[in-house]
Amino acid sequence: MLNVALLGIGNIGLLFDDDKDDRSKALSHIKAIYLHKNLTLKYVVDIDNSKISKVKEFFPNVVFYNNYNKLLKCKDIDILSIATPTNTHYTILKAFQDNIYIKLFFIEKPLFQHIQEYNNIKMKNKIVVNYLRRFDKNIQKLKSKISQNKFGKVQKIIINYCKGIKNNGSHMIDMINFLFDNPKVISSNILSSTNGFNIDDMTYDIFVQIKYNNQIIPVYFLGLDHTLYNIIEQNIYFENKIIKYINSKSQIEYFDIVPDKNFSQYNVSQHIPKIKKVNTKMLMKYAYNTIYKIITKNYKNNSNFKSELANTKFLNKLLKGKK
Repeated sequence: MLNVALLGIGNIGLLFDDDKDDRSKALSHIKAIYLHKNLTLKYVVDIDNSKISKVKEFFPNVVFYNNYNKLLKCKDIDILSIATPTNTHYTILKAFQDNIYIKLFFIEKPLFQHIQEYNNIKMKNKIVVNYLRRFDKNIQKLKSKISQNKFGKVQKIIINYCKGIKNNGSHMIDMINFLFDNPKVISSNILSSTNGFNIDDMTYDIFVQIKYNNQIIPVYFLGLDHTLYNIIEQNIYFENKIIKYINSKSQIEYFDIVPDKNFSQYNVSQHIPKIKKVNTKMLMKYAYNTIYKIITKNYKNNSNFKSELANTKFLNKLLKGKK
């Protein structure tokens, strides 16, 4: 049994999914830990103690603190999960970096606010960043097929998103980096903007060129107004396949390229796609499954410090295209 300490019991820590009896989903850290037979929540830290009774429904013996300083030298923490605001991550990691007993740090994205902070952390090899889609088997299989050139060259990538390029847009940046092995950003041009996550995180229309396997690929980020609807989609146009990831449907759609029934000299995408589900409701549990395997079975960490740094550099290059 591995012990977890969780810092922060807000939405992603607890409130997104605090129904102990519903085992069909795990949208929060506490629910995912609860559903894993080899993990237990040993400590929880939050400045607000009003939710501790709800935590104790899952873990009656959990130890609660208002300040993480009491955990700095603990020898019985295997996993330290950090679900606090981004601007606190750096200070927390610096505080715990000399605790040699912690095997892994599981941290909500983005890892840090400033690029300079990435240079001053000792335990880079112990960090897992919570880009949940990396833990889904069907997204992993898609990456493998792209690496094997199963679909031919990429023609274009079109991303529809809302609620800020840093907030929701970062998920699609991570998808590009994951699927295409951290491609180089050749150029970026911000075309327009709409309502963002906040004043510091606008939703932009951006035209980007990336380089993958000696090929220049155009990428379009199309930002939509989240006050009208929430949308996160990524469409990848290959030579012989069109692949669409649709977040609201929790699925990947594979469209074959076939001859047009009326005009055989033209090729079109088939009307009915092959569908692979992305189990959005259980991605947090998949993340903890992976963390357990990293610790106990030397499993590969595919959402590590290096991948998060690549996401941050990609984002910064996008924002340099601002008018």
